[in-house]
Amino acid sequence: MTIRALKTQAVALAAALLLVAPLATPSLADVEFKHALDDSVLDLAPIKGEEITDAVKSFYKDGVNPYSGNAEAIAAGKTLYEDNCQACHLEDGRGGMGPSLIDDIYVNARANTDVGMFEIIHSGASGAMRSFSERGLKQDEMLKIIAYIHTLKK
Repeated sequence: MTIRALKTQAVALAAALLLVAPLATPSLADVEFKHALDDSVLDLAPIKGEEITDAVKSFYKDGVNPYSGNAEAIAAGKTLYEDNCQACHLEDGRGGMGPSLIDDIYVNARANTDVGMFEIIHSGASGAMRSFSERGLKQDEMLKIIAYIHTLKK
């Protein structure tokens, strides 16, 4: 076999690997969501009637909440917060039965990130914080609540 033929085969092999490798392994940017209590991997399968939106798919990839700073999503998040969160965290997020959401003191260390907040809202944590996915809250709605909570921070 000639050197030219070997080079051609090497280039073809490299190109094939570049095409197949992303299919064979998960993207390095994919976020692994874990339960706040035991670090088990979360089951993010949609609940009955839930559509996994493009915003949620994007969040799965990079852990960045696409609704942060989005006025329409924040307004929706405020309504959802009032309906689902303020009984424990109070209207202004300062905490009551649940911990404060507006300071930098975290009961769960992961709660200082959007991914951690999502994990806790989705699957629950210690104390009275139960899984809101089991209560019918959709993942897209959770992201809107998180975007709203950021507006409460002092």
